[in-house]
Amino acid sequence: MTMKLDNFGRDFLRLTLEIEKQLPGYMDAYLGPEALKAAVEAEAAKPVAALVNDLAALRERIPTEDPQRYAYLRTHLRAVGGVLELLGDEQPSYSREVEMLFDVTPRPVPEERFTAAHRILDNHLPGKGGLRERNQARRQMFELEAAKLMPLLELAREETRRRTVDLVALPAGEDIELRLTRDQHWSAYNWYLGNGHSLVEFNTDIPVFALDILNTMAHEAYPGHHTEAVLKERRFLIEAGYGEVASFLLLSPAAVIAEGIATTALEVIFPGAEAYEWNEQVLLPAIGKAGVESAAQMKAIEDAERDLRYVATNAAYYYHTGRFSQEEAIEYLESYELSSRQRAEQGFNFFTQPPYRAYTFTYTTGYDLITAASGEDKRTLFRRLLTELWTPSALAELADNHSS
Repeated sequence: MTMKLDNFGRDFLRLTLEIEKQLPGYMDAYLGPEALKAAVEAEAAKPVAALVNDLAALRERIPTEDPQRYAYLRTHLRAVGGVLELLGDEQPSYSREVEMLFDVTPRPVPEERFTAAHRILDNHLPGKGGLRERNQARRQMFELEAAKLMPLLELAREETRRRTVDLVALPAGEDIELRLTRDQHWSAYNWYLGNGHSLVEFNTDIPVFALDILNTMAHEAYPGHHTEAVLKERRFLIEAGYGEVASFLLLSPAAVIAEGIATTALEVIFPGAEAYEWNEQVLLPAIGKAGVESAAQMKAIEDAERDLRYVATNAAYYYHTGRFSQEEAIEYLESYELSSRQRAEQGFNFFTQPPYRAYTFTYTTGYDLITAASGEDKRTLFRRLLTELWTPSALAELADNHSS
């Protein structure tokens, strides 16, 4: 792959490579020149104060020819400054950390939202007894052994890619590799390798819930993380030479856009009840559960569980601002997510890992911003997000225009 990067892009990459040396995991993927990476890695780590000076110099040189790139870079350099602040001696508050890194303001949602979802679930979850017990029984009914996963993942990959091709044009040769793994704090992960290729790993520490497979494939691959990475690599790195796109930074506003795309992906390519109809007609027969649950019942349960996504952001906010102890945060996850102790502990581990303590807000806030900014046409905005450089604040401004 040939890259013609401008000097600003190279210096942006150099700065982020320097930070990666001090904060491993900061850079989720690197697609830039290998010689540049090797040169930075061969040098002694720079003091944080020197990196702050490098950042100040970059801020004075932001290219102005492309207004969208200019806005993107201003916001992302603010996030780089936030990371350097975290590496310094004085730690910001949790709210300021989230705002600096992700261009969003963290806000917990009222617990009434969760209890309302519980009332809906109470009407639709099968069985008798307590809500958590019924939820766990349903999960266990659809849990899969690792040995049975790969054929189902291939089914989901084929269907999500077919529908994604109807949404956007994918470059020739793009592809993903599917792999099972263990001992991770996440359930699934996309590792973008560059040149149109991704490795998507699925963690089998906890049995995989069959009814999540289609959504997870849409999230990680088509039209989620893999699709966004492929299209932006082609347009902005290979064709335009924007070096900053070669640096996939976990702690950046781009993560809000990426997770917003990923959490919206399924409903964009499976409008209405189509995802649940696919599960009923294809997935359930494939796992020997034909007729066990209808598409309508699956949709009603999933619609209610969508509000429970915010339980983790609440728990993270309350834990990192000192309101909750570790035990209280885990119990909060168990209670409102209706989850097992093991799943609650895995959730807690995710938002207390150093690179991820503020990251959990990217999922819910990204989804909310896209929903609010879409108006009545989420599909059109989704295409733009896949192929343009957006910031969360730009999405918020578009949402405000829709509401006014």
